[in-house]
Amino acid sequence: MQSPNMGRRAFLRGSSPRFSPSAIRPPWALPFASFVVACTRCDDCIRACPQHILQRGDGGYPEPRFHSGECTFCGECAAVCKAGAFQPPAHTPRDAWKLAVSIAPTCLSLNGVVCRSCGDHCDAHAIRFQLQTRAIAVPHIDPASCTGCGACLSVCPVNAVEIQNISHQEEQAA
Repeated sequence: MQSPNMGRRAFLRGSSPRFSPSAIRPPWALPFASFVVACTRCDDCIRACPQHILQRGDGGYPEPRFHSGECTFCGECAAVCKAGAFQPPAHTPRDAWKLAVSIAPTCLSLNGVVCRSCGDHCDAHAIRFQLQTRAIAVPHIDPASCTGCGACLSVCPVNAVEIQNISHQEEQAA
């Protein structure tokens, strides 16, 4: 089976996925420009992921898709990479990547419905619910505690959890 021509697809979309610094890369991936040069798109890291969250994104580069699960920071993706597209895994998950998690206004709790799915599945306890006077508890994210594992995203019944790559913003500022 022949893979689609990603250049043509990008042209028709009006973008270039190959050079999309906002795409989320696997944990411990090199900085954007270095990762794009080093990654051979061999899919070894995708096959090695025991959680099956790494999938081929636009341009053929691996991207985590948290809708199917969470990253356990096992380091298998980095361990199998022969091309050197990953930094050696650090000791803590917080060093794996720089992601920002936010809660969209469609959140059930923000709309008066009791739901704490994201907080219940957050092993890092980065999502806490603050009680409001005469209202439902409101979710708050502690960025210092959040590892960006994606456990909160996969369990949200209304897809109100959003995860964005913030490392490309830091690279642009440097």
